[in-house]
Amino acid sequence: MSGPVIAVAGASGAVGRAVTRELVRLGHRPRTLVRPGSPNRAPDAAVVECDLTDRASTLSALRGVDRLFMLTPFHPEQLVLQRNLIAASGEAGVSRVVKLSALGAQPGAESSIHHQHGVGDDELRAAGIPHAVLRPNAFMQNALQWLPTIRARDAIVLPVGAARVSMIDVEDIALAAVSLLTADVAAGDYDLTGPEALGYREVAEILSEVAGRPIRHVDAAPAEVAAAMRSAGVPDWAVAARLQLYATYRAGEAEVVTTAVADITGRPPRDYRSFAAGLAEQLRN
Repeated sequence: MSGPVIAVAGASGAVGRAVTRELVRLGHRPRTLVRPGSPNRAPDAAVVECDLTDRASTLSALRGVDRLFMLTPFHPEQLVLQRNLIAASGEAGVSRVVKLSALGAQPGAESSIHHQHGVGDDELRAAGIPHAVLRPNAFMQNALQWLPTIRARDAIVLPVGAARVSMIDVEDIALAAVSLLTADVAAGDYDLTGPEALGYREVAEILSEVAGRPIRHVDAAPAEVAAAMRSAGVPDWAVAARLQLYATYRAGEAEVVTTAVADITGRPPRDYRSFAAGLAEQLRN
C-alpha cells in the first residue's frame, strides 16, 4: 500500500506492538522505533534504532515520517522523551501525531505519571502539530504481571481497596490509535476505557472461573507492596510511581466509563470476561 509514512515510537511495548500489527494488517509498512540493541523487531516493519533520550537520534529517526504514534515508555524522565519527540516531530515536518497519554493526566497531578503526561499533552498542543491525545485507563494485560502471585498464593495482591477500574484491552487502544493515524483528520482528546468498571474482587472472581480454582484479591498495605517490588529489583522511582497510581484508583479516579473506543472505531471495547478467557492456559499452569 502506498500512502503516508507512519512511525511507531515505543514499538516494543504491548501497545506499540499492537499498533504495529494493526498497521501491517491494513497494508502499511510502519517505521518502528526501538531502543538500540532491542531484540523486539516486528516483521513487515521498517525497524529504526532510536535513543529517545537523545534529541538528535530522535530527529534522525523521524526524518521523512508523515504521521507518528507517540508512545513513551515507563521511565523516570518520561517528560524528556516526550519533549524530544515533540521537538523532533516539528523539525522533521511530521504532519500528524497521535499521542498515548494516561487517564487522569494533568500538570501538577500527584501521580508522577499523570503529571508528566499532562505537561507533555499541553506541550504537544502548544507545538501546533495536528494531533490527537489518547488517555487510556489501566490495561487488561496488566493481569500478566499478576501470574507469579496467582500461582504462588492464588491471589492478586494490590493496594487498591474497593477501587473500581474500567480496564481496557490494549488491542482496543491500538484500533483507536490506528483509526486516528489513518483517517483524514485526527484531532481531540479521548479518554479510553473498557465497557465497565470492575472491583478487583470481581476481577478475581472472573479469573477464578477461568482458572477453575479460587483466586482472591488481597488488599495489601502500600508498604508491603513496595517492599515486595523492591525485593524483586524494581527501582525506587518506579515503586513510587506505581504506588501513586494505585492511590488514584483508591480515590475513585479510574472508575469512569466512556464511549470513546466505539466513537472512534465503530465497535465496542472488549469486556474483561472475554479478555480473561484468553488467559485460561496460563492461569491453569
